[in-house]
Amino acid sequence: MSQEMPPVARMFVVSTILVGAACIAWALLTFEPVALLGPILLGICALIAELYPVRLSEEGTVSVAAALDFAAVILFPPQVAVLLAAIAAGLSDIVSRVPRIRVLFNTSQLAIAAALASRVYALGPGGAFRFQTHALWGLVAGLTFLFTNSLLTCTVIALVQGHRPIEVWLQGNREMLLHDLALYPIGMLVALVYTHDAPALVLFCLPMTIIYVSFRNNVLVRQQAQAVLETLADIIDRKDPYTAEHSRRVAQYANAITQQMGLSERECLLIQSTARIHDLGKVTWRDDILFKPGRLTAEEMERVREHPVTGARIVEGLRNYQKGVPLIRHHHEWVDGSGYPDGLIREEIPLGARILAVADAFDAMTSDRPYRKALSKEEALHRLWTGMGTQFDPVVVEAFLEWVATMPGDGATGGAEAAVTLE
Repeated sequence: MSQEMPPVARMFVVSTILVGAACIAWALLTFEPVALLGPILLGICALIAELYPVRLSEEGTVSVAAALDFAAVILFPPQVAVLLAAIAAGLSDIVSRVPRIRVLFNTSQLAIAAALASRVYALGPGGAFRFQTHALWGLVAGLTFLFTNSLLTCTVIALVQGHRPIEVWLQGNREMLLHDLALYPIGMLVALVYTHDAPALVLFCLPMTIIYVSFRNNVLVRQQAQAVLETLADIIDRKDPYTAEHSRRVAQYANAITQQMGLSERECLLIQSTARIHDLGKVTWRDDILFKPGRLTAEEMERVREHPVTGARIVEGLRNYQKGVPLIRHHHEWVDGSGYPDGLIREEIPLGARILAVADAFDAMTSDRPYRKALSKEEALHRLWTGMGTQFDPVVVEAFLEWVATMPGDGATGGAEAAVTLE
């Protein structure tokens, strides 16, 4: 959370912190002596889990800490559950050097979630946890914990980004939601084992470690695949000194456009990551095409026009990039239907591809090529303007022009490959 967050977002954060502080104060003031060994051990495990989450994607992480916090809701008085969740979250954020405002917000939202979930669970039959009699109330309390936490998080994100909370929640990663939901049955299982034979919880250590390592290795494989593809894209760009850093600049321009258009963080990340590898298909281009000083022949143009399809085929088998395949395939389509490879028109072209088309064309026009000098920024922007409704989506061009107008000096300059002039 930035120090430059909008006033309404800051007000919401402060309100959440105050409510969370009230929950913690209530827990401390009404705390009654209990056997502390169990809560301390569970709290230490929750702290370790908070310190070592697994990043499933750019959009979020998952850890078993929520399962342990929820087990505390089932097993201990509400005061203990609130303090355990708050202390584990706060200490982990402090150790991880998270900004102070985020430490306070994260601690508060977990305290609130634990307090509400405890109150809901207390409506049930009470007594030691038994699956037959307590599972339903455990499920309701778990959903209360999950949705309270999600609501507070999504609301602050929505207020910062200018979206509605429901939009942020619906656009969230479904995979993340499934992992989050799975944590609460684990919490009930921990509570069940603890109730009948607390020392048996040690049996969870090995399987949970294996799950953690499996998640981490899966994420590492995805990250390494992304790094390999981006390195390959950079190598392709550097084959031609005129196109060096092309994909990086296109990604920067595309990200600027998505931000200007107010797209969700998820859409921004998808478009930016796809822009980094949008020209992988050029790996099949011969040097005589790259460095030819004159116009390309019809046969050479056919080879050039194959690169979006080739690039899409390279990544279509990679789960992490499947949503970006249509963007790569269609980033040379024109909104009037005269582009390639499929001659799509207007909204038939994915929005991300229309954004890449503008970013790619601007970087192409403002770079030197063997057959021409780079256009000035003003001339390139003029050509984008005149291409609205034929080559480019007017909404995307207007967003790019608005962004350029906010940049000081030559904020949008660069160079690279010809998207417009290869026609």
